[in-house]
Amino acid sequence: MEKKQLKKQWWLYGSVGALFLGSGLSAISEAGHWKHQDEIWYQWVGVGILGIGLTISGVVFLINAAILKERIRKVASKK
Repeated sequence: MEKKQLKKQWWLYGSVGALFLGSGLSAISEAGHWKHQDEIWYQWVGVGILGIGLTISGVVFLINAAILKERIRKVASKK
């Protein structure tokens, strides 16, 4: 792949990763508040599970962005 295309993927993966990580942590925090406010159990459990899924997905996207950044460095050093 050429450097320009790798850089676009890097920006996309980094942006999506940061968005998912932040949203997931926010959802987990909100689920914790709902639990202690005696909301219906399936609401806070569902949001908590969704938050955990988003957080893990965000971390995976950020790891992939780091891998792409290393590939960009390798492509740049070959020239």
